[in-house]
Amino acid sequence: AIPFFVLSILIETFIIFVVLPEDRKPLHTARLGDSIGSIGLGILQVLSARLLFLQWFEPLYTLIYDNLRVTDALSDATQPFTWWSCLIIADFLYYWFHRFSHQYSWMWTTHAVHHSSEEYNLTTALRQPALDFFAPSFLISSAAAALLFPWPLFSAHATFNLLYQFWIHTQLVPPLPWVETIFNTPSLHAIHHGRNIRALGKNYAAILIIWDRMFGTFEPLVKEGDDAPIYFGIIPQLKSYDPIFANLHHWHHMIFVQTRWQKWYTVPFRHWTPNDAKCPELSKTSKMNPAHKFDPRPPTVAWKVYAIVQFSTMLFGVGMFLLDTSSSAEIGSYLLGDDSSLETTIVSLAVVLMALWTLSNVTSIFTLGIKGTISTRRSLLCGECVRHVCIIGLLLAVCLVPAATWGYVQFFLAFSGAYLFVNG
Repeated sequence: AIPFFVLSILIETFIIFVVLPEDRKPLHTARLGDSIGSIGLGILQVLSARLLFLQWFEPLYTLIYDNLRVTDALSDATQPFTWWSCLIIADFLYYWFHRFSHQYSWMWTTHAVHHSSEEYNLTTALRQPALDFFAPSFLISSAAAALLFPWPLFSAHATFNLLYQFWIHTQLVPPLPWVETIFNTPSLHAIHHGRNIRALGKNYAAILIIWDRMFGTFEPLVKEGDDAPIYFGIIPQLKSYDPIFANLHHWHHMIFVQTRWQKWYTVPFRHWTPNDAKCPELSKTSKMNPAHKFDPRPPTVAWKVYAIVQFSTMLFGVGMFLLDTSSSAEIGSYLLGDDSSLETTIVSLAVVLMALWTLSNVTSIFTLGIKGTISTRRSLLCGECVRHVCIIGLLLAVCLVPAATWGYVQFFLAFSGAYLFVNG
């Protein structure tokens, strides 16, 4: 699906910035820093799932199905009734998982990652949490289905559910009244991402909007008597493009801030705001919910070009690395006790760390316009010099590891060639 995602993002960007006249462009258009942050979050999610071998959903689901399923009548995916039943139940469970993710702090730790962008475009759909395995998402979104459907069938529907939500993260599709009677659409999901008061806690559906209509959480984009534009993001604003910070910021809030006004053992299961607090209205003067964006830019064109080149190189390198499907198996084997995979495990973890380092430094370039002191720029330059030395050292070390597979050698030769070329 990755080529489809990339092509769709490019087409959307082309339509907005080239095809549409100025008077028809959406109020919120893609910004470079925000897009890099969103794509970076997608990269971290894939790396955590495939390389670190920390996803426990499938084995737990299979364990429940094998030992606790209530019937075998829904095990044949070729039966239309079974297929449609699984689609509806998966979507119903997603609605409640999604709704609880906006109500309980422990679940918001991961879901806030997706909502933290102040833009609404196809790159926003890629904002997925890298630490999802630390939250109880599975218990709500999947555990009940394990009593009925085998993992291959349910996972197929869960994947379809996620893919459906990709296309609804765009402002190019106008409201579709007839479709919106049953299905979720871009305009309805745009409300869900809004931080206007009327948008909070609305439109949780993935595919079927009927759940929101049934349970009182439906809100149309166009509402009579309210023509205020929708602003996107979380309250308060994230004020960072750094994917690492986006993944960790609410964990910090839950553990160190929320405990100031709630008992520590209740914090994960309560809302993260102070008791009896009211959400501030969106306004130009509000500090918590301002009607403007966090919009720092690189201080010079040279910094901007440098950020684009470094991010693109990292994206190419990680993509090539992920094509070597043995990488995840090697880490998984080592974690399960196979010491023979230690060398490639170290290499894989080093690649993950280098990707994190690159993303953090590249997104820091955009805040130089705010922090912009000589010492800050010097610190970033020193950090980049060290990063380049470490990456080159990693490439040389990997090429000298006897246990490295030919796939690794091919990857690192390609990556090192591209890296040395762009950094001249």
